[in-house]
Amino acid sequence: MDKDLKEILAPLDGHLRRVDEEIQKRLKTGIPIIDASATHLFLSGGKRIRASLVILSSGLRGEIPEGIIELAAATEIVHASSLIHDDIIDQSLFRRGNITVPKKWGNKVAVLVGDFMYSVALNTAIQDGNPALFPLMVAGTKDMVMGELCQLEYADLSKARREHYMTIIELKTARFMASCTRLGATKSGLPEEERESLYRFGLNLGFAFQIIDDTLDIMQASEEVGKDVGSDFKDGKITLPYLHLIEEGGSGDLDSLKRYIETPTPEGWQAIKKRLVDAGSIDFAIRCAADYINAARDILKGFPESPFRTILFELSDFLLFRKY
Repeated sequence: MDKDLKEILAPLDGHLRRVDEEIQKRLKTGIPIIDASATHLFLSGGKRIRASLVILSSGLRGEIPEGIIELAAATEIVHASSLIHDDIIDQSLFRRGNITVPKKWGNKVAVLVGDFMYSVALNTAIQDGNPALFPLMVAGTKDMVMGELCQLEYADLSKARREHYMTIIELKTARFMASCTRLGATKSGLPEEERESLYRFGLNLGFAFQIIDDTLDIMQASEEVGKDVGSDFKDGKITLPYLHLIEEGGSGDLDSLKRYIETPTPEGWQAIKKRLVDAGSIDFAIRCAADYINAARDILKGFPESPFRTILFELSDFLLFRKY
């Protein structure tokens, strides 16, 4: 993949600047603690993938409709609020290379500002006036919360299975990305068949995105991904590479993983990384992600050639080969 994300999304620069302005406007209350904590995560940038999916899906068969910027901003606000709540649960110190909201303001503020942000985003969908949009936003938000709870349910290495992991990432990530593509399609008035196709496109994209994200948590350095690398496993997030290792390696690898969780050390972490690579678990996860990307691309081929379709193809490739 030759292009980076900034280059891929360059044709959307004007739209994404307006999204950022809309986010700031919608989160501004005049109350310093709310304004600072609600916008904190956006100061460090972010990929704006969900906003881009809303905009790109809305323009696949014509002009971008009025009101799409507000909806795109709402999806980024929902995503940011979910990350704030994630950081409370995981007790994370860094996010996007910066100190997290709960570490800077405390858990009480983080819980409340996350709730505030959810309500702002959902209110945006109501204000649009299209009755089909609010249920989509609510469903995507609800699914993310269910995914977090499901992840807590299967945080035990002894009972976690691959099907549990797939359910978790579908709820936590894939369905909301699918909601973003369907939001754009609905807002632009595409027929139901194409709305459903774009939902499935977003779903496949979301599966691939999360699998790669979980693989990056193992293989990349903290400064590259902007958060504590390896923390997911210590926090009880049993992701696809570990599940593959357990399935293929058996009880010996399972025992090694349990020992590391009980007594994590830098040396132990390096040994686990090496074992995951040697057992082919990292390659396996990347191949799974590639299968989802290929399925997403096949769906996209059903739409006519256009600049936005080209960007979606390039974005799909980026999500598979990304390093951050």
